Amino acid sequence: MQYLTDRKRAEGKGSLAHGAEHQLEVTTSSYMMTALVVLFLFRIAPLIGAPYEVVVEGLTRPFNFVIIALFVVSTTYHWRFNIKKVFEDYVPHGWDFAGMIITTALGWFFCGLGLFALAKILIASMIAG
Repeated sequence: MQYLTDRKRAEGKGSLAHGAEHQLEVTTSSYMMTALVVLFLFRIAPLIGAPYEVVVEGLTRPFNFVIIALFVVSTTYHWRFNIKKVFEDYVPHGWDFAGMIITTALGWFFCGLGLFALAKILIASMIAG
């Protein structure tokens, strides 16, 4: 008969390092998002409701363009980590992997869509003048 301690039975059933690693990545992403939201509010938000020409001119400035591109990418990155944890914790086994694949694909699709829209605005403004 084998006698196992509680610690020996728990080994391999979960990893403290995995949770700590996830927490560190989400925290880092949150700090990055905080800085980008502040920059977004001061540089991009004033363009909301402005005439089309003013918005295009504001979005094609290099600093504003980089802020928006980083905002789109970091939002997708941050969302992917959080939705992955939701699927791991709350979705029944078997559906969690499919859900993570679908939501990750959708997230990167919308990220690409946002970057494509930004590139289209930039290219159109370069052609126009």
